[in-house]
Amino acid sequence: MPTTPRSRSQARTTRSWILSGMDFGDTRRKPNFAGKIAVAAALTVMCILVLKQSPGFGGTSVFSRHETGVTHVLVTGGAGYIGSHATLRLLTDNYRVTIVDNLSRGNMGAVRALQRLFPEPGRLQFIYTDLGDPKAVNKMFSENAFDAVMHFAAVAYVGESTQEPLRYYHNITSNTLTVLEAMAAHNVKTLIYSSTCATYGEPDTMPIVETTPQIPINPYGKAKKMSEDIILDFSKKSNMAVMILRILQCDWIGP
Repeated sequence: MPTTPRSRSQARTTRSWILSGMDFGDTRRKPNFAGKIAVAAALTVMCILVLKQSPGFGGTSVFSRHETGVTHVLVTGGAGYIGSHATLRLLTDNYRVTIVDNLSRGNMGAVRALQRLFPEPGRLQFIYTDLGDPKAVNKMFSENAFDAVMHFAAVAYVGESTQEPLRYYHNITSNTLTVLEAMAAHNVKTLIYSSTCATYGEPDTMPIVETTPQIPINPYGKAKKMSEDIILDFSKKSNMAVMILRILQCDWIGP
């Protein structure tokens, strides 16, 4: 039996019904979708509130601001033998300390030991940075409020220095200049510099005293002597307080 063709109006009605059905289905889903958005927004607000109360949010870390009665010391090479023991003494005496080290010769185990001994927030932080990168050094100074610097970071083998003299001049003399420039730019006016008795060379008389002539005979001693000269020249034209340690031998017991 032949079927009767549908009119155009019937077809439109059918399509309209189908579309309206789809619209009806979307309408039922919208309230659920809107609820999810509301929950996500609420969670986001809560996270922001929690972060705002944390010490490091928005550059408000205690390491980034000066505090009355608190001295913040930057210890370069603080993962090394002498640097880690200096850090231990500073923390014991209630200083705030930032260690910077590239771990080429330092030991992260020493840093972890110090962190276990002084776990309180705002006491100790570690920054992995190479002092041979001036931009990174300047960034570190701009993000932290240092009151003083103890500069221990250096390669320190006499024999190696004769085989790799340029490395020693870069690592010791050039890096010291970078630290000094950052200190000057950020108004840090106290420096303790770790030099070496190798600056005395082979003295004619013993024992060595502070006034013994400095005549270094190897690149290690020469690089340290150059650094001393740069520091002393700069301190004469600035308000920087400087102490230079010409270390002979260290025997300490600690972590």
